[in-house]
Amino acid sequence: MTSTALARATDTARHPGVPRGSVAGIAAVPGTAGDHPAVHQFLLSVSHEPSGAEFQSQLDEPTYEPRDRLLIKHGDRVAAHLRLIRREMRFGAATLPVAYVADVATLPEYRGRGYASALLAAAEQRMRAEGALLGLLRTSEPDFYRRRGWIVCGRHTYSVAGCHHVLAQLRELEPSSLRRFKAAGPPALHLRYLRRVELAAVIRMHEWQTRQAYGSFARSEAGWRWLVNRRGYDRIYVAIEGSPEIELDGTFSAIVGYAAARNERIVELATTPERPDAAARLLARFCSDAVERDLREIRVDLPPNHPLHSTLLASQGVFRQLELDRGRAFMVKVLDTARLVSALHAELRSRLRFEKPNAQRELGFVIGEQPLALEITPDASRLTRRRLGRPHVRCEWPQFWQLLLGHLDVQQAASQGALFVSNRRGFDLAGALLPQLPLWYPPLDDLAAT
Repeated sequence: MTSTALARATDTARHPGVPRGSVAGIAAVPGTAGDHPAVHQFLLSVSHEPSGAEFQSQLDEPTYEPRDRLLIKHGDRVAAHLRLIRREMRFGAATLPVAYVADVATLPEYRGRGYASALLAAAEQRMRAEGALLGLLRTSEPDFYRRRGWIVCGRHTYSVAGCHHVLAQLRELEPSSLRRFKAAGPPALHLRYLRRVELAAVIRMHEWQTRQAYGSFARSEAGWRWLVNRRGYDRIYVAIEGSPEIELDGTFSAIVGYAAARNERIVELATTPERPDAAARLLARFCSDAVERDLREIRVDLPPNHPLHSTLLASQGVFRQLELDRGRAFMVKVLDTARLVSALHAELRSRLRFEKPNAQRELGFVIGEQPLALEITPDASRLTRRRLGRPHVRCEWPQFWQLLLGHLDVQQAASQGALFVSNRRGFDLAGALLPQLPLWYPPLDDLAAT
């Protein structure tokens, strides 16, 4: 099915319950550099943030252009605002162009006039024109976005435990760990703060760690340098094999792990595959520093399949994986279903085994009342109109998108009545082709300057 045909087919899914033309006559205009002072004052008046340092860091972000801010004005006064951030999201074997939506706000005296809807419609048009496949945002008003075709996709995933309990658990685990690594003969690990000249090692580890991740954002070297200058963290620890001194060859290959921390949280952690013990050592150092700061509990934000969650659980802690946390949800807008399926081909292909070059696997869907088939061949993936086959899934567009992006478990969704699967073969095929994934958005990219 072509992108145009799918756009027509999903038009009502994009804006369920929103009358067409409801934002007609409201002009959302791109910002200019001259708008920056007024925009900052507007944001401070509505939400009391960002700080001057954070607003300047937004302007310094490598991909930022003043036109990324969409505005509705009354004369020279900013009445409503939305900011777009261009990113690339890792999704297993695929990398997806996405746009992050931030700072959606309207002055109190102008609320109820459809300004936010007009800004969102203009943003979606801009995102499509620039080739983004997904829009992403985090919001405390999920119902507003759900009515405009956005779906909940992704969960807040973290563990919380007492500092002393974690340190006791790590000391209990340490003897067997030391024996195992002593037999293999690895160098001792030293921990200290990152020096900026060593940033290349952190970039290398992040790239390796996120290569097959789901939800992490790719970062260029310029993006990393901006992130470090922004200082949305308090400190970055590094784990170093052997001597903690700087290597003269400039490779910094002895750095085998890093952890970025802010207050009581570890907001990002990565280690090399050769030294998995570095994660526990970084956690221990962070906990020791937390005790010195009189913090009672620590929080670790990591993907749901990271082994440190088990460590905190064993330390009388709790593991949380929530769609809604403190009233906030992660939401996604699928901007072009056909292009998204095509872009996911490498990932979908990796989940299946093809014994012949011209082989084809397909799973039928009834989306609304429309029979479709998700087809995967060795060369391409596509969503096509097709007469309904025996194994099929019956659902609405939001559930299809959630399946495609790994948010739903097909068995659990069927048991809750969110979708219907025709037979056991359909369950098996849907489970293999569209499994629930460890989808996780790292917080470091969006933490404001300290």
